[in-house]
Amino acid sequence: MARYRRSVYTGADFARRHLDEAAEFSREIGGNDKDVKEYFFSLPANKLDIILTEYGRKFGTEAENYARKTFHAWRTGERGMSGLVARRLFSFLPPHMPLSKKYELAENVWRYFGPSSRHYYAIGPTANVNTLANIIAEKLDSTVTVYNTPENIKNRFQWLASGDINVEEQLWNYFRQLQKQLAVQKVHLEIPILQRQIINHADKTGLARSELHINKHIISIGVSRNFAEKIQETPNQYIPSAGGYGCALLLVGASILLLLIR
Repeated sequence: MARYRRSVYTGADFARRHLDEAAEFSREIGGNDKDVKEYFFSLPANKLDIILTEYGRKFGTEAENYARKTFHAWRTGERGMSGLVARRLFSFLPPHMPLSKKYELAENVWRYFGPSSRHYYAIGPTANVNTLANIIAEKLDSTVTVYNTPENIKNRFQWLASGDINVEEQLWNYFRQLQKQLAVQKVHLEIPILQRQIINHADKTGLARSELHINKHIISIGVSRNFAEKIQETPNQYIPSAGGYGCALLLVGASILLLLIR
């Protein structure tokens, strides 16, 4: 009876250890291991052989043979990969990844855990759109720093960099530049439409508003006929105008919300 109880206890401990190892592996690569496993299971035979050979050099022939024998069962889901094996095996992946794949795997966690913010701007119908785009781009750039970025993203970046500081810096710069480019594109696409609305219908429209969504950032921009060439960041979406708020009109296709003021 004592042997039976000891066996149950050991089995429970074994299961908990596997759960802890799986959780630790998930944490180390950014909180989502599904995309990484999908990449691993899609490797061509020659690249997979390189990874498994390196794995064997470090953890022994027995571990390598087990991985080779079990690979198909892991890929089909017939057998689960333990957290310990995943942590060891996947540590060899990043050095063999093309940079484009690293961007893709980084974006998978960036999309969900990236920094978020909300900003408000008031501009005039003749304000310089290039200036506005640059102001917003720099504002977003200031939110993408190592210091205010969640651990999930830091962990994924560090894993992908695998100790290469230059790669980690490239990942940070990639997403900083991507956000800035999106900001510039959206401002140039949408804001001139609002400005023309104010200029061409000055007798009917006093304020037109656009809300730009750039990843997890929200930029609310109000074009007011009272601001002329002025560009001003505001603490909230209220913008002084010539009258009260009128009806709201959604321009389908441009995703712009106009608040018409008589």
